[in-house]
Formats: sequence, structure tokens, C-alpha cells
Amino acid sequence: MIATKETQLVHDELSLPQTEAEENSIKGRSIFIIEITGKGILVQTSFEVEDGRLIEMPAIFPNIEYALAQIDEMRRLVVSKFSEVATIGIQTISTEALKKKAHDEALAFIAAHKNTL
Repeated sequence: MIATKETQLVHDELSLPQTEAEENSIKGRSIFIIEITGKGILVQTSFEVEDGRLIEMPAIFPNIEYALAQIDEMRRLVVSKFSEVATIGIQTISTEALKKKAHDEALAFIAAHKNTL
């Protein structure tokens, strides 16, 4: 099972919640967390607070331009993860092919030299 994780900052800095008391606000960035899982690519939205904590929360898009910009960024990240999975798959197939070739060569060598071994 492949399990990698990428945290990507993709939104502008936000303050949540917006209250009159400044000491009650949380400052940080909205982010996408993109993971490769055994069942596919998992996309989550979270909020990274300035102190490094992650708070689970949905993505909120205040206007169409902002929404489309964020969707384009998420699309780029998801395509990147699928590309990573494809590369890992190709490397695995290549490794398995090399192992099979080495195994077949070893068997051929043993068969050719069985009387001398």
C-alpha cells in the first residue's frame, strides 16, 4: 500500500472567526491535503493555523474567480499525485521484470551446468 502525503498551501491568509475581539481570531491559511491511498487519491481541506496546528474545515470560496483558481490548483496537485502513482507503478513493473529476467537466467545457467555443479 502506498501512503504518501503532501500538504500544499493554496489559499490566501484568512482570519477566522471574524469577531470584534481581535484576541479571539485565528490566523492562518486554508490548505488542500492530497494523499495517495490504496483506493485512489484523497483530497481534504483544512486550515493551517499560524502556530502549525491543522483544523479540519471545508473550503469556502467567496467568489467565482477565487473558486476557479483554487480548483485549478487542486487539479494540478491531483494530476501530480496520479503522475507519481504512475511512476511508482512503472518502477515496480520494471523491478519485477528485472527480477524475473535474473531468475530465468539463473534457472537457465543451472540447467546448462547441472552436470558440472
